[in-house]
Amino acid sequence: MRVLIAPPFLVVAACLAGCGSPPPSARAESPLTLEQWKALPAETKYEIDSLERLKQGSPKLQDQREWEKFTRDVLLPARKKELPDRKSR
Repeated sequence: MRVLIAPPFLVVAACLAGCGSPPPSARAESPLTLEQWKALPAETKYEIDSLERLKQGSPKLQDQREWEKFTRDVLLPARKKELPDRKSR
């Protein structure tokens, strides 16, 4: 009798464990504002995915000239300050 009761219980428990907040990959794909980007830890702030999300979150940075200006004036100096032991790309 226990064999018949255990599987439905496990199915319900598995469903409940999966409910709640959206999966991490869905949250990670959302655009970032400049303030959100600045608040990220240094380890993730300069990853390509984070920078792409920043571009998506700011219409101004979607323009190539503005992105290059942001990179030169904000991104590279901040990276040198936060990650001094790594070389800039």
